[in-house]
Amino acid sequence: MSDSLHSPPPSTALPDALVQEISWDTLSHFITQTAAVTGRDYYPVLAEQLTASLDVKYAIIGEICQWRDQHPTRVRSLCFWSGQGVVDNFEYDLVCTPCGRLLEQACETSGDLSLCWFPEEVQRHFPEDIDLVQLKAESYLGIALIDPDTRQPIGHICILDDRPISVEKRYRAEVLLSLFATRTVAELKREQAERREKERIKELETTLQELQYTQSKLVQIEKISSLGQLVAGVAHEINNPLGCITGNLSHTADYTADLLEHLSLYQQHYPDTPPDLTEHAEEIDIDYLIEDFPLIVNSMKVSVDRIQEIVSSLRQFSRLDAEETLCDVHEGLDSTLVVLRHRLKANPERSEIRVEKDYSELPKILARPGQLNQVFMNLLSNAIDAVEDANQDDSYGEIQANPNFICIRTQYIQDEEGDRIAICIADNGAGIPIEVQPRLFETFFTTKEGERGTGLGLSLSRQIITENHGGSLTFDSTPGQGTEFIIELPVFPADPD
Repeated sequence: MSDSLHSPPPSTALPDALVQEISWDTLSHFITQTAAVTGRDYYPVLAEQLTASLDVKYAIIGEICQWRDQHPTRVRSLCFWSGQGVVDNFEYDLVCTPCGRLLEQACETSGDLSLCWFPEEVQRHFPEDIDLVQLKAESYLGIALIDPDTRQPIGHICILDDRPISVEKRYRAEVLLSLFATRTVAELKREQAERREKERIKELETTLQELQYTQSKLVQIEKISSLGQLVAGVAHEINNPLGCITGNLSHTADYTADLLEHLSLYQQHYPDTPPDLTEHAEEIDIDYLIEDFPLIVNSMKVSVDRIQEIVSSLRQFSRLDAEETLCDVHEGLDSTLVVLRHRLKANPERSEIRVEKDYSELPKILARPGQLNQVFMNLLSNAIDAVEDANQDDSYGEIQANPNFICIRTQYIQDEEGDRIAICIADNGAGIPIEVQPRLFETFFTTKEGERGTGLGLSLSRQIITENHGGSLTFDSTPGQGTEFIIELPVFPADPD
């Protein structure tokens, strides 16, 4: 007897007597058991019913998962019934296996019903198939699952036993396999369609994420560039008249001292002044002017120094970074605080937000200072917003009893993970709700109403830290108590040259 064959459909090839050996009760039970299940649940039910109805040990339902030169080379199991239950799904090569012979035969027959039968000594025909040895398989019968659209195989159903398969059992198996091949093809094609649809959805989601990333990055570049140019321009315009005032103030102080000294000498040499001069001196309160005029000049000098500090901080904050450079993180933090100073002051709704600094000695790091300042600005602005939100329902007295604060702490870390610096920005604001925390760094996600938030600040900050500087940005938040953002930036060893 031939070790393999492919037969026409049982309805035309099998003797009526043999078909009738499968009782209506058996077929009815088989159909009833499999009709109510779909998808992945269908395969183990079918495999269990096949082994039980045919009294064989193993049943395998597989899907072709790899082709080479229009020939199937690898199969993924959809269900492997071991006689006792379902074994975990796996993949296996088709070379030198009875399933490989079956599917090659199906490709050659161009869509006709294809079955392959080895009634006994199946291991002798495929000595290199280790799985047959492990299963102690003696016989094999399989049917190819043919796609009605392409007329090509997409999988198979096969049974194996540790005893020979008789001719009678073979015919009963062919009837059952042929009857349920069409249903199995439909289930498999539906599953493949669902898989393709999921892959398309995943591709669309990936594309959307890439578009959002690109958009946010463009917004970041434009935002930093525009802000930098604006602030740099304003700082430059302020700096010109400021330089004039600063240069003249020193002369004004000298002139004031000289004039007052000269007036003092007049008073010493001419103690008896004419009545008109005495009356005028009393009107202008000459003694108070002599005392207050130097103080006014000094106050103006302090104010000018403060404006110079603000201008310097604006220029530092607005740096446009074409390339990385060694930068001092503390300078960036301080310049950002100067820019935000107006938001930290007390207002009718809340008391002053106190900033506590705990700076450690840090090395300079290779970075883009302007981008880091943008991150500091985003995190500190969010901290101020969080504190203000926490104060909404509190009275002024309650706020004074529990002062608002933002703590900035820096640390130099040296451990097995490498040298790095940590910048921690913490607040005692409202905290971040638990349900919101997983989405905090999503592009365009915001919990702020109106124009207060665009959903770009934190996502851009993470991109700047992780992608542009090789660091990390994380947070720790407890609702009702506050939030801490932690930036870690690598410290690379200095170039010996």
